[in-house]
Amino acid sequence: MASAAEVLEAECDMHLRAAEQAVRVARRAEGARQQVRAAQRSAAASMDRSAESQDRAAWTYEQAAEHSDRGDEYREHAARHRQFAREDRRMAERLREMADSDSMGITTHYAAP
Repeated sequence: MASAAEVLEAECDMHLRAAEQAVRVARRAEGARQQVRAAQRSAAASMDRSAESQDRAAWTYEQAAEHSDRGDEYREHAARHRQFAREDRRMAERLREMADSDSMGITTHYAAP
């Protein structure tokens, strides 16, 4: 039969292992959150570049409209590209907001342990 000290030691070991496992899980979860935030920031940067590209396309259509008998058609194309650029910028901003908030949507400004 095990002594009270042995039982107590076994229980302590069990609790210690559970605590160590909880710490490992928490670290992995924080690492995953950091990876998600990095991906969101990268996607936001990509959306910013897309918006710039849409603006350049709009400018090109605007220039073509000034020098063409199809000016109305080109101005419509330019307007669509300007709208695409605005949408891309809104998505980029939303992605940055998501990257700066936790899963509950609460803005976080702390460093992970």
